[in-house]
Amino acid sequence: MADNKKMDFYFALCSSYSVPLWVAALLHTASRLQSDAARRRKVYRLIQRRLLHHGVGCGKLKKPTYVYPGEVKQLIRAVFPEEICDYHDPEHQNVVTVTMEDMNSVSALDQSRWTDQEQI
Repeated sequence: MADNKKMDFYFALCSSYSVPLWVAALLHTASRLQSDAARRRKVYRLIQRRLLHHGVGCGKLKKPTYVYPGEVKQLIRAVFPEEICDYHDPEHQNVVTVTMEDMNSVSALDQSRWTDQEQI
């Protein structure tokens, strides 16, 4: 029952930050870890995996470095606020700046493909 309340909370936060709702499931998955720093790292890795799976920014790059939209960063920091380090966005040839359009273009229909075992 508590998991449903958590998911409702994550859905509401995603809606308030105008972030696609498929991110809520990733926030829920990461919430099982012990520290907020580990949770944030996990969410970013899961988002990266989803974007790579859908080929976002993968034209000539095998594995791009993603810079996420401000809304996504703000959401993740709001959900997991402890021990935040404000790193500068990287600037090198493999950087792909992800837009909210890119995030919205990623389908949540393949959600069932991502099991907890694959996400670890």
